[in-house]
Amino acid sequence: MTPRMRNLVIVVLGLVLLGGGIAWFLTHFHQVPFELRTPPAAEARRNRLLALERTLAARGHEVFNQRRFSASEFTDPGRSAVVLDLDPRSLRAQDVDALLDFVARGALLLMRMPASAEGRAGPLLDRLGVEPLAADPHCVDLATGSTGSYTMCGGTRLGGEDIASHYTQLARDADDDSGYWYGHAWYDDGRVFLVRELDMLHNNALDEAAAVALAEALLAPLRERERIHLFRGVDGEPFHVLLVRVGWPVLLPAFLALLLWLWMRSQRFGPILPDATAPRRALLEHVRASGDFLFRRGQPAALHRAVLARVTKRLAEREPALAALPEDARIAALAERTQLPAASLRLALHPVGLARADVFFSAISTLQQLERRL
Repeated sequence: MTPRMRNLVIVVLGLVLLGGGIAWFLTHFHQVPFELRTPPAAEARRNRLLALERTLAARGHEVFNQRRFSASEFTDPGRSAVVLDLDPRSLRAQDVDALLDFVARGALLLMRMPASAEGRAGPLLDRLGVEPLAADPHCVDLATGSTGSYTMCGGTRLGGEDIASHYTQLARDADDDSGYWYGHAWYDDGRVFLVRELDMLHNNALDEAAAVALAEALLAPLRERERIHLFRGVDGEPFHVLLVRVGWPVLLPAFLALLLWLWMRSQRFGPILPDATAPRRALLEHVRASGDFLFRRGQPAALHRAVLARVTKRLAEREPALAALPEDARIAALAERTQLPAASLRLALHPVGLARADVFFSAISTLQQLERRL
C-alpha cells in the first residue's frame, strides 16, 4: 500500500468514527430546556410594584409609581384610579383631604388595611368609617338603616352615615378561616375598594396563577381608567424594634462591654495601689544624712569648722568693730549683745570634746543662735 493510499484509509476511518460518535450522541441525548431564576435586579428590589407598573403601561395606561404619597399628579379624576399599597395610618391630615377630595370627584381608590389597626385607625380610615373588629369567618350584617349599611367580613367594618358598603368573599385560604375579603363603597362620585392585603400585586407574587387571577379581579374596575397612580410606601418595623429583634448578636457583646467599662470606672472599696508620693525637695534630708555620716566617721571638727566659718563671716560683715576685739572682750561683747551665756559662747567658739554628741550638739546649737541674733 502506497503512502497516499494509507493516508486516505486513515482519513476515511476517522470520518467513520466521528460520524458514529455524533450519531450515538444524537440518539442518546436530547436538548432539555430549563428555567434559571435569577435574583431580582436592584430596581425590582426597591420597587415592589415594578412588574405591575410595566404591565399596566404595556396595556396603554398612564402609570405613576411613587414611593411616598403625593397629590401633585392628581388631575382628571374621572379618568384616574389610585392604588394605595401602604399603611393608611401614615397619611397626614392634608394628604387624606387631597385623596378623598380626588375620590369624591370621581376617582377610584383601591387600598388595603394596615397589618394591625387596633386602637389607632388613622385619619383616612376614620373618614371612611372603617373600624377594625374581632375576626369572623363569615360576612354578617351588623346594622341596617336608611342612611347606611354595615357589613363585617374578616374583621373590618366599612360604612358611615353617608357611605353604603358591600362585601364580597373573593377567595378563602385553607389555613385561614377569615379568608381573603373584599369590600367596596361609594364615596360621592367615586368608589373605594377595601381589601385585606395587596401582596398579589407585588413582583414576587406574579408567578403564581392564583395571585394573577386575584390581581386581575381586583384591578378589573381600575383598568377602565386611563391614569393609574401607584403608591407602594415602605412598611417596616420601627428601628428600635428591628434593632432588638435582628441586631441582638451585636447588642449583647456591646452590653457586656459596657458593663465591663462601668466596672472598670466604678469606685472600689479601698485602693489597689498605694497613693503616689508627692514630689518634694530632699535637700535638707540629704544634708542631714551627710552630717550624720561625717559625725559617725569621726569628723565632727570639720562640721564645726564649717558652721564657725559661716558665723565668723557674718560677724565680720555685720559687726566689724566687734569682730576686731580680742578673744575675751569679743566673747563678753557677744554675750551682752545676744543675751547668750558667755560660757556657752566660749564652748561654741573653742569647743573641747567634739566627739561627744552632747558637746557637739550644744556647740552647733549655740553657733546657730548666735548667727540668728547678729
